[in-house]
Amino acid sequence: MYCKKLKCSVLIIAVVLLATACKKDSLTNEFADDNATVNVPSNPLDIDPGKIIDTTKRIVIIGSSTAAGFGASVADSCWAGRLNAKLVRDKKPFKLINLGKGGYTTFQLMQTGSSPASIRPKPDTNRNVTAALKYNPSLVIINLPTNDIALNFRDEEIISNYRNIIGQIAAKRIEFIITSTQPRNFQLLDQRKRIKILNDKVLAMFPGHVDDYLRKLSSPTWSILKYYSAGDGIHLNNNGHRVIYQTLVDFPIFKTVVGY
Repeated sequence: MYCKKLKCSVLIIAVVLLATACKKDSLTNEFADDNATVNVPSNPLDIDPGKIIDTTKRIVIIGSSTAAGFGASVADSCWAGRLNAKLVRDKKPFKLINLGKGGYTTFQLMQTGSSPASIRPKPDTNRNVTAALKYNPSLVIINLPTNDIALNFRDEEIISNYRNIIGQIAAKRIEFIITSTQPRNFQLLDQRKRIKILNDKVLAMFPGHVDDYLRKLSSPTWSILKYYSAGDGIHLNNNGHRVIYQTLVDFPIFKTVVGY
């Protein structure tokens, strides 16, 4: 009887943890979701990074609302949820830790101790690259679609921040994947063009490390194709999240690290 109760308890906990991997938020206006917080725990597995003694490998996700699952209808339909399910299904010895939070930019992900200008966001010590590295990951996935552009941060700032973040990861000899920018229904065409311009700059700066799916999701003017849109002009629906998931599992670095 005790064993049956224990198995039941473990099953309930597993279901709760999967449900927190993604969280759908209300889709109201173009900017509401990017500024909202999302209830994604800094470590869904409740592991103290200072007390990790097991041999299980880890993949850490850092990023903004798309990483946190905004736009997907249910937990197993966001890209992070799908990725976690695949690792479990294929019995890969990896734990997926999702530190993504809605509204975040490259500034919040910079290492602890960084001192950006007073008018820029400060690093979040619970969700930045420093926090990610505490888990001794085999792979870090960085997912920052468009918030830097939405806030009119200059490309030079954004690229500098990426160098800062990647420098911390590379110094530990840890693999990394940067996901591409995403289409977004900015009112101004010039702002939508920046999505492609920034994406090209990141591709050039980190060759072989950028999972580039921008064109798959975009109209010719870099707005979101209706088939992939969650309806708010910012986020992707289940179909869009599936594109990110599929391109990630097919990405050479991911396949090498995980063993596919």
